[in-house]
This record gives sequence, C-alpha cells and structure tokens, in this order.
Amino acid sequence: MATLIARDLAPDLVLFHGDVHTLWPDLPRCAAVACKDGRVVALGDDAEVLALAGPATERVDLGGRTLVPGINDAHNHMLELGLKLSKIQVEDCASIAAMVDLVRAAAERTPPGQWIVGEGWNESLFAEGRLPSRQDLDAATTRHPVLLKRFFNMDVVNSLALELGGVSRHTPDPQGGKVERDAAGEPTGILRAAAKLLCRGLLPAPTPQEAVAALDAAGQAYLAVGITSVLDPGLYPWEMRAYLMAREQGRLRVRVNLMPSWHGFREEERREELEARAAGLGVFSGLGDEWLSLGGLKMAVDGGTTSRTAWMFQPFLGEEKVHDYNRLDPEDLREFFARGHELGWDIGIHAIGDRAHHESALAFADAIQSTPSPRADQRHNLIHAYFASEESLQHMARHDIAAVIQPTFIYFEGDDLFRDVGAELAHRYKPARTYLDRGIRVVATSDIPSTAHYNPFVGLYSLVTRQSWKGTPIAPQEAISREEALHAYSVAGAWLTREEHRKGPLAPGFLADMIALDRDYFSCPEEEIKEIKVELTVVGGKVAYRR
Repeated sequence: MATLIARDLAPDLVLFHGDVHTLWPDLPRCAAVACKDGRVVALGDDAEVLALAGPATERVDLGGRTLVPGINDAHNHMLELGLKLSKIQVEDCASIAAMVDLVRAAAERTPPGQWIVGEGWNESLFAEGRLPSRQDLDAATTRHPVLLKRFFNMDVVNSLALELGGVSRHTPDPQGGKVERDAAGEPTGILRAAAKLLCRGLLPAPTPQEAVAALDAAGQAYLAVGITSVLDPGLYPWEMRAYLMAREQGRLRVRVNLMPSWHGFREEERREELEARAAGLGVFSGLGDEWLSLGGLKMAVDGGTTSRTAWMFQPFLGEEKVHDYNRLDPEDLREFFARGHELGWDIGIHAIGDRAHHESALAFADAIQSTPSPRADQRHNLIHAYFASEESLQHMARHDIAAVIQPTFIYFEGDDLFRDVGAELAHRYKPARTYLDRGIRVVATSDIPSTAHYNPFVGLYSLVTRQSWKGTPIAPQEAISREEALHAYSVAGAWLTREEHRKGPLAPGFLADMIALDRDYFSCPEEEIKEIKVELTVVGGKVAYRR
C-alpha cells in the first residue's frame, strides 16, 4: 500500500540538467523542476529532484538550456489575431507595391464581390514613403471590396469598398474620425479612427465555429513563442462566448483572462447597454479558474500617435490644432471610473496621448479617493501609458495604478515618434525605468494585432536596448535590466489579473508554466535577445510545444 501511495505522489514531469531562472526570490536559480497535477512541486539540483520521479514520470533533459517562467501577455487580442491569421498578412510588406501584389493574388482566388481583408501594414516601412490609397488597391482589383487594416486605428480601402460604405466627397467626417481627402475633395481611401466603421461595419461577422478555430490557431502560434497566458481586452459577449466554447471543446491552448469592453472602446456602443453589462452581471473582476477567468473592464479615451489620433496637449507636428478623435467624452471619465470602482471592477483604460495619460491618472485618483469599493484593493491601470506627466506619476505611485506597456512599439514604430510628436516627447516615450524607480508596476505586453508581431523576445529586446528596428535609440535612459523586463512579461501580469497567488514565478504550488530557450537570455549579446527561439513550452505541467 505504501508503494502505491508513493507512486501516486510521484511527479508527472521532471525537467532536469537545466539553468532554471525561477523569478522566485527564495530560490532564484536551480537545475531541475518537478511538476504534479499542473503545479510545481519541487525545485532543486538534479539529484534531489530526479529522486522524486516514479516509473510513470516523464523526464526531460534540458541539456543545459535556460528555463524561465512562461510569458504572460496581459494585453493581447488573441481572438482578433486568430481571425487575422486567416486573412492577408501585410505586416512585413516593405512597400505599397508588395502589399498590392498580395491583394492581387488574393483576388485571383476569391469570388468577385467577396471582401478581401488584410491587416498589419505600417507606412513607415514602405519604400514609397507615403500612405497607400484607394487607387493603389484599385490596381489590384475593382471586382472585390478591399479593406486593409493598419496595425492601429487606420484603414485603407479601395473604391468599391468606399462605394458600398456610402463614402463620397459629400460624406461628413463622423464624430471622432476622419475621411482623408485629396486636393479635389475626393476620399483617398484612408479612414482614420471612428471613420473606420463606415466600411468595417460591412464586413461579415465570423461564425462561432470560425471564432473557435481562430482561438485554436492563435493558441498554437503563441505556444511556439513561449506565451502561456494572455489577457484579451475589450471583448463583446459573442467573443467571450467563443472562449467558453473553445474551453468546452478542448481548443483553448493557453490560459486566458477575459476583459469585457466598457465605455469608449467601441464607438457604436450605447451608454445604457454598457452600464447594464457592468452592473447586471452581479460579479466583478476575478471570477473563474486557472484556465479562463474574468478580468477588469476595458475603456478607451483616445487613439494613437502614429495614426495622429491621440489626445495631446499640443498639436502633432505639422498640424495647427488638437483634433478630437476621442472615443470617450473626457467629461465622463470621472463618472465612469467611479461607477466601475464602486461595483468592484478593475479598470484598464487605453490612454496614449500625453493629455490622455494625465487626465486618466487624475480621474483614477479622484475615483479611488472619493468612491467606496467592495474590494480591499484595486488593480486599475493605464494601457499604453506613453507620456507621463509628473502629476500623473505621483497619482500612479500613490494609488498603485499600473502601466501596461507594449515594448514592441518601441521597435516597430519608435522612429515615427520624431515625425509625429518631436524629439522632446519621444525622449519620454514608454518610461519603463521611470515607472519602476517611482514604484509603479510595469506590465509588458504585445497588444497584437495592434503591432507587427506577438514575439515577446522582440519586446524584451526593446525594453533592454530601447532601439528601433532601424537602430535608433528611443528614450535610452528608460532601459531596464533583463530580469526586470522578464518580470514585466511574466510575474507582473499575474498581479493585474489577481492571480499572483498561483501564477508567475516558478515556485512550489504555482502553476507549472515554463519555457526552455535556445540560448541564455540573461547572458547572450543584447542583439541576440530578439533572435531567441523557444525549444519547449510546458503548460500545466505538460509539454505543449516542442520545436
């Protein structure tokens, strides 16, 4: 009987002969890890951990490789990314001509009249040095409506799509958006911010089966780069239902925290519907289990810098005034924050412009100080958090308001800051060092598909080196250490979703989510960080990916 009990208690998996960085202060480094029932049960040297193994224990020899906690990408539009994978991939296009070629190829295999959709273009990569236009897309096809999404907050469409959307020289700009026009007053095909909806609203919605397949595809892609958990923000009910279906069907490959959309995220939402969603559920942040849980409420006040739709104190370079592209009436910030706080929800707000950051931090402080909450603490956060004022830094530090930043933006669009906001603000961009030095939590994420790639090692490289893809230093004084960067990409996200008691570091009793790398992240040359490949991904004590 004793033998059977001992065998039942043996680990399911032992990883040994490794260089294990746990991010657990009690034992920062070791050689081996044992996992049982999805949790870490032992850490130590090879001999003592291997001695725990039984006949059925799976043994993985790491061959000296570095093992670290799994990546927790705590602002990742997983469902959107999965749907994007079935469309034209344009994020790597180095020219408008290359993007047009992809549309032309898609037109050859797509029945006339059906939409051709792509996503991820970035004009700063284009050899032509300009924005694409409807005429560019018309050269590929006039028989299909075409819509190509920029990586954030701007679309380019062809003439047929404009026609179907009822967009002409006489169409007024919608509130919070802009239809770009040429010198003759005709639409160029560029639709900014809220104007995107004029054509996006015509796209067919994915079926539930397509949504589940998209989640499956995204999950498999994430495992290959070491992502074991995500937070998907700004979700509608049908999107959250897709996650439930994926879980039931065994097609949820990574752990997910769901962040419902609330005020100002979707321009067409009505206030009454949003209030009902926040209050009528009768629950608040934290509901769920280790695979699928409910997070905070997602809000958004402005747009972005490179799309020139952020809420700024001063106009973008070359412009004469600050345009109103806000997705939320700034006058409502305090009321909405107070309402969510009172109901016990954590709130994350998209705030990119320097004024958006300042006003949001102040509104959070006011809500926390003046409104009672059923929670003993709160996990409110500024999403993106580009440019911090001294006053907003003080509010964030005093009230434990986190900065949820996207380091890949430094790499892929950092050079455009000088074009859009100038050198002074560029020098204050995503101030990770300042945040940490002020005691402000930093959570590092991808925000895919609002950036070119979800690869966390590009983000880690960006945090450590502060260099763009062109090698341009972007606020280099804001660089942080490799360990701080990895902490921001793993442990910090668990605090954001109220899971710090079970997820983040490799520690006894914590979820056994970890990744083995093809080189030592902590000692390889800085330039190699972005080249790191994941050799093995373990989720819940089971090998989920092998390279």
